[in-house]
Amino acid sequence: MRNATRLVDILDRMEHGPIMVENDYDMKVIVANVPKLTKKYEIKFDGENLVNTDDAMADRLFEAGLELAALAGVYCQSNSRRMLWSKEEILDTIKWAPTEVKIGSGHDEHVEYRRDVEDPRPPTIVSGPIGTTMQEELVIPIMQSYIQEPITDTVIAGTLDSVYGREIRTKSPWEIMAGWHEVELTMIAAKRAGRESISIGCVESANSDLPELSVSSYGGYRPTDWHHIAMISELKTDYQLLNKLTHLAKTDSIIHSFCNPIYGGLAGGAEGLAVVTVAGLIMLQMAYMTTTHSQCPTHPFFLSDTAPEIIWSIGMSVQAMSRNTPFMLDVLTSPVGGPGTKTLLYECAAVATTSTVSGAARLIGVRSAVGKISGHVSGLEARFNGEIGHAAAGMSREQANEIVKKAVASYKDQLDKEPYGKNFPEVYDLHTLKPKDEWQKMYDEVKEEMFKLGLPFK
Repeated sequence: MRNATRLVDILDRMEHGPIMVENDYDMKVIVANVPKLTKKYEIKFDGENLVNTDDAMADRLFEAGLELAALAGVYCQSNSRRMLWSKEEILDTIKWAPTEVKIGSGHDEHVEYRRDVEDPRPPTIVSGPIGTTMQEELVIPIMQSYIQEPITDTVIAGTLDSVYGREIRTKSPWEIMAGWHEVELTMIAAKRAGRESISIGCVESANSDLPELSVSSYGGYRPTDWHHIAMISELKTDYQLLNKLTHLAKTDSIIHSFCNPIYGGLAGGAEGLAVVTVAGLIMLQMAYMTTTHSQCPTHPFFLSDTAPEIIWSIGMSVQAMSRNTPFMLDVLTSPVGGPGTKTLLYECAAVATTSTVSGAARLIGVRSAVGKISGHVSGLEARFNGEIGHAAAGMSREQANEIVKKAVASYKDQLDKEPYGKNFPEVYDLHTLKPKDEWQKMYDEVKEEMFKLGLPFK
């Protein structure tokens, strides 16, 4: 792709950027400047309007994030150097970001495209047990429960909690084995679901760079699959992540990268979180030459992205970027609630509605129970998350705001109660791979509630 021609320049900046103590970067660059930028650009959180309708503020937010991106750059923890680009270099580079990408093949080929604010076209639906560990014997049925959903355009592989019954040790041969076992089990699940050629997001069982470099090769993941590179909060990277980048760039792989800034941390409150998120999405392109840009701002106590302030920040940052860049923007739904709880479904409704009307190209989810409890995942919540996205496409932000406020009111008092729900065998029949009656009933009831609030399910 035209945006992926800068690898040597990126590595040069990694090795020759100015040296700075990490704590000084945190405090003197991030903490000292974010409040100044929120004030300068008049970024104001509005608790009564969780879905922003002020285009001028969205554009100001982009300018604030752009200024922070040029000021801060990306900090490389491995050598204490800052990778810096000027504002002019950033603007000249990001205009070449891809606006669509083809994933999968055959009957499962899918084209993801960028979307605008209030775009009538539906977002790409990514399902899977994102970041949640699973027992080996449950990986195939769990993954099949996601892949078999027709609304699923692409799927993220699950994370193994062991490999052939052995402990997975980071940077050991067992971690490489886990990566390969992830491929084997996911491909079996896809075949059983009748979707062998569906695109898969990977490598989920990789804590280090080793499995990525091994499994993204002959007999492993395919050119039609897509690969993750994280940004360390806030605005940081390291040699392992840049090793992944180098490998993926040289193998012409599809790069999906993400930034998950911390609410209440270095970014501060909702306004600062939005500024840091925009800067992070910009720097994903500058440092990683990414194809799709993802975010999941994280609450320090709940570990979710469903608190009202975070939902506002998500919508603001997506609108800022969709109005001012060609980026394909992704949002991960990460609720506190787990399978078998209505809380989970209300949280999905709030995040998916906000993201869709704000211009997200891709909805990713669901990281049920914030990925905290092994096996607390199922395909039904991913179906619901996708259906919300499809229903909200083309909706006005004003209408979406009313729906989101009511959805948030249905779960906000539950966030600190950790309603993690049930594990997969408790909510799905392991023989038929269909939801059990209790879980299906909850889904039906909440879907009917959302329909009455104005989401036009098709």
